[in-house]
Amino acid sequence: MTAPRWVPIAALLIASLFFGLGSLWIAWPGPEYDETLFVLASFPRPDTPLEYAMKFRNSQVALMLDTYLGALKGWLYRPILQMRPGSMAWVRRPVLLLGALSIYLLYLFARRAFGWQTALLALALAATDPIYLFTTRLDWGPVAIQHFCLLAGCWGVLRWWQERRGRDLALAFFVMGVGIWDKATFLWLLAALALSAAIVFPRQLRDALRPRAATIATAAMLLGAAPFVYYNLKRPGATFRQQADRTSQYAEKMLAARYVLEGVALVGWITADMDGSPLDPPDRLARAIYQLAPREPLAKTLLLPASILALLLLPALPFTPWGRGMLFALSFCVLAFVQMLPIRNAGAAHHLALLLPFPQLFVAAGLLGAWERMQSWLAGRGRWIAHIVLWAVVMALLAMNLRAVAHHYFRILGYGGSSGWSEATYSLQHSLEQRRPDKAVLLDWGMATQLRALTGDRLPLEEASQPQGPSYNAGYLARDFSNPRVLYVQYTAGAPPAFPQIAEAFLKLAAARGYGAGIVETVKDRRGRAIYELLSLQPPPAASSPPDPSR
Repeated sequence: MTAPRWVPIAALLIASLFFGLGSLWIAWPGPEYDETLFVLASFPRPDTPLEYAMKFRNSQVALMLDTYLGALKGWLYRPILQMRPGSMAWVRRPVLLLGALSIYLLYLFARRAFGWQTALLALALAATDPIYLFTTRLDWGPVAIQHFCLLAGCWGVLRWWQERRGRDLALAFFVMGVGIWDKATFLWLLAALALSAAIVFPRQLRDALRPRAATIATAAMLLGAAPFVYYNLKRPGATFRQQADRTSQYAEKMLAARYVLEGVALVGWITADMDGSPLDPPDRLARAIYQLAPREPLAKTLLLPASILALLLLPALPFTPWGRGMLFALSFCVLAFVQMLPIRNAGAAHHLALLLPFPQLFVAAGLLGAWERMQSWLAGRGRWIAHIVLWAVVMALLAMNLRAVAHHYFRILGYGGSSGWSEATYSLQHSLEQRRPDKAVLLDWGMATQLRALTGDRLPLEEASQPQGPSYNAGYLARDFSNPRVLYVQYTAGAPPAFPQIAEAFLKLAAARGYGAGIVETVKDRRGRAIYELLSLQPPPAASSPPDPSR
């Protein structure tokens, strides 16, 4: 069925809605360490803890930030940060734009697979989903590039299958290879896609695996993933040396998957607890949010019950395009999640968000497939009733999505970010820029990359390492003890440090050398909560000026 002329325009408007929703109060909550981790590749330093870098014209070119995390995002952001440092809008809006493009690719993919009605519904469900929206906006996984590579790859492969143009196949697998380099978790998604295709479309997959097509796909993927492949050749298999989880953590990951489907996985994680009254709304739109947003701790979406409903409808759609597509989407989600279960530190919200928007596609195909089947069974008034029921379900899904988004913004605006996403980072940045110390030594993990991103790497920052025996840091920290223009930054008691032993060992070392630490400034967030302390060292009495003998 040919789509009406207004459909592509509606798709663009829905993708624009996603960008607009994500751009509201773009600087809040504050920046998080992993969200800005890419600056290690954007501005590599001799002391930068890169996993792997190459020398090029007497400078470092980062390839991998960790055994599983590539430097792609750092490459993309270097010109952005050089042009517009000091603004989280220029950190977050590019990934939101990429997210909007990704869900438009979802529409293009679903339109080819199911038709324009299913494509528009899947697009609308994804564009208003709070997990998809906020994990893209904050992108601390990262997930934005992964979503783009996954959906671009799926669309390209389907387009190649339908039109048999080799360049579509090559481009699709090249983009998926780039996804592997961006983050090795993309391998979970590729494995799930391949197994799902083998389960649901075995004949088509067998026909597709011709020598020429297989050669093009393999070469294009290896080219896209070339930095990742090169790294694993230089350090054989480093990416794949992961430790297994205890089986007792499987239940926690199952619960996390449920929270993602309910849209509440980020509540209380990126935002502070709802203690006391919320802050005054900053503008009229915020006042409207305050009035409309639910106050309860959990404002759930209807994606989970809708997924259950779609699963119940699946037996009625066995040999239809909707049924086969639903089986493919369901198989992909299950197989990708199963791969996360045995991997240590996998299965959190930003990993499970990689499964999106396939649950939305599953729900959209189920609802529209069942509605199309009912059109052939019903006549007259029955069709109108089915039509009304469908629209009621769709409106309820979208309304609950927007309600959950509003609740997230209510928490962000009214109570601020959690200690990891604290707005106090902005105050810390301004304080350090005004004081202009010779060096700012950071006495814990979780401070450096935000400051480097906000300042375009123009602050003289140094991260203190964790204690390594009794001679901790004597070689490189103690040399600055006598410099009064060196400041030290630590978390306050109100913001629990990630590694408290770093500051403890530093203060112990300073005291052993006769230096006392004094608080220069306490840095607070929007609610007045103390998050950071700026310290300076006072010299020991023996180092003070001798008395004047003439007096």
